[in-house]
Amino acid sequence: MVADHPLLVLGASAGGVEALLEVVAGLPADLPAAVLVTLHTTDRPQSTLPRVLGRAGPLPAGQAADGEPLRAGRILVAPPDRHLLVNGGTVALSRGPKVNRHRPAVDAMFASAARARGPRVVAAVLSGALDDGAVGAALVERAGGRVLVQDPADALFGSMPRAAAAAVPAARAAPAAKLGPLLARTVQELPPGGDGMGDTARIPADDDGMAGSRDPAFLRPDESTPTRMACPECGGGLARIDLPRIGYFRCHVGHQYSPRSLEAAQREEAEAKLWSAIAALEEHAVLARVLEEADRTDGAGLDPDMDFRAAAEHSADLARSMRARLLRGEAT
Repeated sequence: MVADHPLLVLGASAGGVEALLEVVAGLPADLPAAVLVTLHTTDRPQSTLPRVLGRAGPLPAGQAADGEPLRAGRILVAPPDRHLLVNGGTVALSRGPKVNRHRPAVDAMFASAARARGPRVVAAVLSGALDDGAVGAALVERAGGRVLVQDPADALFGSMPRAAAAAVPAARAAPAAKLGPLLARTVQELPPGGDGMGDTARIPADDDGMAGSRDPAFLRPDESTPTRMACPECGGGLARIDLPRIGYFRCHVGHQYSPRSLEAAQREEAEAKLWSAIAALEEHAVLARVLEEADRTDGAGLDPDMDFRAAAEHSADLARSMRARLLRGEAT
């Protein structure tokens, strides 16, 4: 039988370590919920966060292992480069597509918890930049769970909790130092175990994508509209998914973006393409000057109708103009 104790899922990014320490310090030793933590990390093979969190409060903490059972009163932390997901009474670690350009990602963990436990989930979004966690928070609410956020004014980076609060207006906000006891009380207020009351039907499990489909406009069950935008990660087409107060985007491979994360990814991609264009223009200017010199000194007559010097100057001028605008921050 799968244990049906509640889940407390905590998500954070920039400035999140400080917030997590305060939250964990306020959780009681007899907390009747398993605690899962996702903090955006580097790709280092081992995180020091479990040891730090274990020292901050009364609950033991460890880095999650694939297939590890969920136990009430224990904190499991997503390891670097793995999504932390709920699979029945255990956790699963996944190298699946990045979500909001992160792996592990808060949205991935929240959506998985909502799908697995519905109204038996309490989610908290702490300090972080952009909007990872907002879509997951909306899915937790849709499944009947509860959402809390760190007061954006208390967070080192208020963007993530602010975005989550916009997606879930009913979310309660509190400073990190007060969130631990508030989260513990919210866990105690959850409905008894059972099939749940929320809507988990539109939180689909992972599938094989469009590989088996005959439809070029392939949409997964929760996707509403194909778009002409390409996934910044793989170039696949993006589809839109609409929730009551937030829309997000996913490609058929599974890369997923909430709105601000997609904008940031596209901005970075556009800048990279502009630098590539500058490189191409500068290389063309050099080649055109080489050909102009060969034409002038050797009388090669490569192309009597081609003004290589003018072509070189045109490319060089474009490259200089684009470089100057990028350096001023005007081109993206």
